[in-house]
Amino acid sequence: MSESKTMKQLHSIREKNYERMKKLPVKEQIKIIQTEAEPLKKRILDKMKKRELPATGR
Repeated sequence: MSESKTMKQLHSIREKNYERMKKLPVKEQIKIIQTEAEPLKKRILDKMKKRELPATGR
C-alpha cells in the first residue's frame, strides 16, 4: 500500500502547484512534473528491487 501513499504525495504536490503551473507553457509544466516525480519514482524502484532480491536467493 506504500505506492498509494506515494501517489497521494504526488497528487498533493500537483494540487499545490496548480495555480502557478496553469500560467506556464505546457512544456514547462511537463518538466516541473517530471522533476517533482523523480524522487518518488526512485523510491518506488528501490522498493521493487528490495522485493526481488530475496526471491533470487531461494
